[in-house]
Amino acid sequence: MSNVKKLLQSMNSAKKPSDLSAPEFESYLWFRDKETEELIAFNKNGLSPNELSLLSMLLNPSSPPPSGKADEWLNFLRDDSGNCPLPKGSSFRMVQFSSNAALVQDADEAPLDYVFSEQAVIVLKNENSGFVIEPQSSDTLSLEELASASQAIENDLEINITFFAGSFHTVNAETRSMLLMEMDWFEQHTFHDHRQPVLSLFDVMPINLINRFSDFEKNTLFSAIFELFETEQDLPRIIQTFVENLSNVSSTAKMLYMHRNSLQYRLDKFTEKTSIDLKTFYGGLIAYFACLEWNQRNG
Repeated sequence: MSNVKKLLQSMNSAKKPSDLSAPEFESYLWFRDKETEELIAFNKNGLSPNELSLLSMLLNPSSPPPSGKADEWLNFLRDDSGNCPLPKGSSFRMVQFSSNAALVQDADEAPLDYVFSEQAVIVLKNENSGFVIEPQSSDTLSLEELASASQAIENDLEINITFFAGSFHTVNAETRSMLLMEMDWFEQHTFHDHRQPVLSLFDVMPINLINRFSDFEKNTLFSAIFELFETEQDLPRIIQTFVENLSNVSSTAKMLYMHRNSLQYRLDKFTEKTSIDLKTFYGGLIAYFACLEWNQRNG
């Protein structure tokens, strides 16, 4: 039995989300079970300091469950028979986010409210992640503006956050399927790569393409590269950075804090042992895919 179920049985003041109406949510302190993700609420004025301390040890502090437009979007994505909250023909995108710490510590601190316009709908799936439904307008944030917001949140709150800006969609019969697909792509990418503050579809596409191959196919294709990676643990990062920098030795060396000649020696050795020329399109592509797969397996 989960801690939430035990508390509901033993404490009369404990409430499930379904016991309360949305206007009552802000009058309660919310907690989430560390294992089951279940929510439980207690009246803000009904807990002693000792009880509050004990609850904080057993459970994770949480924000209230979504209500209003946020709840409508969650229900739409959960239920394939639901209606999209936006009218047919509307243009919008989903911006997903994931952070290394809770974004909402209390009711007065909601940093994403200062990032997105009033027309956007912010939906928290849990304390560390969620998505924003952003209508297409003159207020739509660019990737550069999202990167600036990520940096500001890190500077002000010491929270690292990654945004994934999806494509703009026009509401139609396929909207739900497209959004669920983007959510799956983001989850696959962030599982092994947290380096970028902002991602677009072009950033997450490579790892999703790789995952369409079987392990047998990938092991066969990348066997010679993986043998090198086993003996040179820093090589995947070197190769990936080199390809991402358009095979520019100088900028890659600067980014990796390596001497240019040392980097060139490592790249030449890689080509010699694998017969893959990193400066060709296909050679760089295969090596890059190998790096992503290696990171995914060893991240």
